[in-house]
Amino acid sequence: MKRVLAMSAAAAMVLAACGSDSPVDGVEDAVDDAVNEAEDVVEDAVDDVEEVADDAMEDAEEVVDDAMEEGEDAIEEEGDAAALSVEEINVAYFEQWPTPNLIGFNDGSFDEAVGAKINWVPFGGGGAMSEAMEAGDIDISYSQGLTPFANTVNNGADIKLVGIAVAYAEADNCVAQGDLGVTRENAAEVLNGATVMSPQGNVTNFKMLSMMDFLGVDISSLEILPTDGGATTAAAFADGSIDVGCSFGGSLVAMQEESGGELIMTGAEQAADIGINTYDIVSIPTSFGEEHPQAVINFLQATEEFNNAWAADPAGTNDTIADASGMEDVGNFLSGPTWFSFPSLEEQLTDAWMGATVAQNMTEQIQTFVDLGQIDSTIGDFSGSVDTSFLEKAIAG
Repeated sequence: MKRVLAMSAAAAMVLAACGSDSPVDGVEDAVDDAVNEAEDVVEDAVDDVEEVADDAMEDAEEVVDDAMEEGEDAIEEEGDAAALSVEEINVAYFEQWPTPNLIGFNDGSFDEAVGAKINWVPFGGGGAMSEAMEAGDIDISYSQGLTPFANTVNNGADIKLVGIAVAYAEADNCVAQGDLGVTRENAAEVLNGATVMSPQGNVTNFKMLSMMDFLGVDISSLEILPTDGGATTAAAFADGSIDVGCSFGGSLVAMQEESGGELIMTGAEQAADIGINTYDIVSIPTSFGEEHPQAVINFLQATEEFNNAWAADPAGTNDTIADASGMEDVGNFLSGPTWFSFPSLEEQLTDAWMGATVAQNMTEQIQTFVDLGQIDSTIGDFSGSVDTSFLEKAIAG
């Protein structure tokens, strides 16, 4: 259109020039003016086209940016959905080990708090928990002993410690037959050649070996019978088949209260004199944490919620916990001078726990097994098996 206007203008100027003194000069001037104006029109047209192109490019870039942002949001949402998509979680636990998260064992309220169906799978020992995690049968081990976890990591297992379940000094110990009259002073003599039943490779085993060594008992003289559960130990103790039974939970109580057994050393004495810290952990296969991090975070948060619910009303929740754990009552585990304590999520992150001490404890325990000839070697540094990221996110909410 602009080109038509330019040509019309040029024609008009040519006609006007015909009335000048010099027809040729007039025509040339008219042509020059027409060309100049035509060039101006063309330049304006180019400028207009460039502006339209720039506007179109900006619009296109905005559309692309918006699409990319929407795509990134969709990918992030898809990732979050995948992290939350686990519908069932297989959780390893110990029967006759009354912990507050069992408040939601029967009624499913723990499942609701976690956001997934919880399949509670009972185990007799922490070593078996590790094997089940390695096999892919267990997603979370709750209250696994530190020692079997460390032993498995020392053997190359790809599992992680992600939380502290429960601390206890008195709920895991060794009981001697009452008629032996064992004391700290005569233990080296009285227990020489004794028959001892103990699980292998767990904290109970570690405490037994450390205690015997501390008391001067010749460990090579002991007949150590392995067991896969406390009930077997309590039964052998009751019929007099063993001199010393080492166990935890309800079987420890049974050996003392029902069979007249006596502690060789109290848990407090072991902690003060030998330096044994007794606590259980929360552990997972590394792959499960990578694939379903939110499920692990939710589990830690839910456990803290139930710990707090118990602390606020022990009398109102202990019967429920006892029933879920297969006990008549929770005894001293959660009643009276309670044996159990539950560090908060924040406390678990401090140097007293996962910040430093837990890895040090594993190093010391495995080195003890090496020194006593129970295992051949140690990896030395266990800090790589402690993962605080889930706790940090659980606290952040």
